[in-house]
Amino acid sequence: MNLPIDSWKAFIQPYAAMLSVPMYYSISLMAVYCVFSITSNLSKFYDLDPISTSVLAEMSFFILTITPNVLEHKAGGLLPGTYLPLANMGAQGLFTAILCSIFSVEVVRFFYKKNMIIKMPDGVPSSVGKSFSALLPGVLIIVVSFVLKEIFKLDINSILTWIFSPIGYFGHDTFLSAIVPVFLITIIWLFGVHGMVIATPILYPYWYANLNANTTAIAHGNAPVHFMTEQFFQWFVWVGGAGATLSLAILLAFCSKSKFSKTMGAVTLIPAIFNINEPLIFGIPIIMNPYFAAPFVLAPTAMAGVTYVAMKLHLVAFPTAVAPWDVARTNRCLDGNWI
Repeated sequence: MNLPIDSWKAFIQPYAAMLSVPMYYSISLMAVYCVFSITSNLSKFYDLDPISTSVLAEMSFFILTITPNVLEHKAGGLLPGTYLPLANMGAQGLFTAILCSIFSVEVVRFFYKKNMIIKMPDGVPSSVGKSFSALLPGVLIIVVSFVLKEIFKLDINSILTWIFSPIGYFGHDTFLSAIVPVFLITIIWLFGVHGMVIATPILYPYWYANLNANTTAIAHGNAPVHFMTEQFFQWFVWVGGAGATLSLAILLAFCSKSKFSKTMGAVTLIPAIFNINEPLIFGIPIIMNPYFAAPFVLAPTAMAGVTYVAMKLHLVAFPTAVAPWDVARTNRCLDGNWI
């Protein structure tokens, strides 16, 4: 929507408010979606009902992070009523979203393990039975969340943000923020552990908070302010996947003299174009391979440094959109607004 063309910007300006509506329901509600998706998948892993457990997790999240604002008189175009602030529903609420998901699943799991649930007769529909089974753990989850928030006045989101604040340094627009995550992720990969799973989830809230700031700035007609986002790595550093192995796939496919290597390059080349390189990492293998270790770590680290310099000098535009592998789409949010 935000093409760098003046005529296009002038054309869509009258429709800016209307076009911004999807923004409120994408990244600005990221934490809400994450609570449901994390809880649902973790519940399935433990053979628990994903729907009822996810609903309980959502309730816990809203109690702990969202304080309703009551407007008694009309102000700023808003009618009297109760409004929910969006701020903690976005990227800055992700830490609490993860905590509420794990907490809710573990509580439900404990009740089921100890057989402390209300069981209905066999003739009762399963959906009704599951609702009653979630009743007792639901009471505990809601009570604990309420006591923490309203009785002890604990701001769980602020506490978690403070705990992880040292890590937050690597979410800033600094040179170390560009190269340290890349270095750690590739080192972890060399030991056979998916580096992105281990190293990046703790940085996601910071990266997406920066992306939120960029999209908010654009929505208000200003230039984006941050370049340290997930997209910085996804589209400028991980060219071909972790370790930037697209070039390796090309060399193997067209320059290798070994039949095995040539076949491996041909098979992995197309997936590598889409940043999928697990077949290459495990097939060569790159894991625990001293010959490939140095380029696997140093190549993407160098790319991160070059990208940092290019964006610092404004030779390359800052990331302002989430473009998934399958469907390119723009997600934005406006922090501090209301629903």
